[in-house]
Amino acid sequence: VAAAEPLPERRSLLATALPFTQALLAQVGRTLARAQAALAWPEGSPPSPPPPPPPCAPLSDTDLRTYLGPGGRLLRPHDLRLHVYHGGVEPGLRKVVWRYLLNVFPAGLSGQERLAHLRHKADEYAALKALLAARAAPAELALVGAAVRKDVVRTDRGHPYFGGPEEGHPHLAALQALLTTFALGHPRLSYCQGMSDVAAPLLAVLDDEAQAFLCFC
Repeated sequence: VAAAEPLPERRSLLATALPFTQALLAQVGRTLARAQAALAWPEGSPPSPPPPPPPCAPLSDTDLRTYLGPGGRLLRPHDLRLHVYHGGVEPGLRKVVWRYLLNVFPAGLSGQERLAHLRHKADEYAALKALLAARAAPAELALVGAAVRKDVVRTDRGHPYFGGPEEGHPHLAALQALLTTFALGHPRLSYCQGMSDVAAPLLAVLDDEAQAFLCFC
């Protein structure tokens, strides 16, 4: 519009936008005044939010055991999540805790049952990956694979897990496989740029393609 109908005088963008800005600020002021009157706030003193809880130390192995009951069953998942939310997790424990936080396990499983569940899910993943790759049309497989690979090759190569030559890199191949499997299994969503930024840390921490796929899903 500005190009089709130039202003009669040359004016800066700031000068042109000033009347609109002033009108907008005046409207905001009137709206805030009505809200203050309706809620009976003292002038200029909206209610203060409650103070945040004090930060706690990162979750340790000792802390984690306090959330587990007989047989290694997780008894207080909500409290565990709050602890992680406010304090984080010790790096060496992320591999264990992330599987709880990302709902890999059904509720109430013992430690042995969780191991059996992971083995079962790994077998399911291998079968699903093979099935989807065999069922997809060659053109679809090539299109999805190319879209995934654009991001996979941009993965932070400075990280030790993904460092080294690109050709034949096992971790880059695992990242490519799990993202391609996800995209083929979710055709309406397929692959979106940036998904690899979510999957790569999962794979680097869990060091297992099937488990990273479960957590990514």
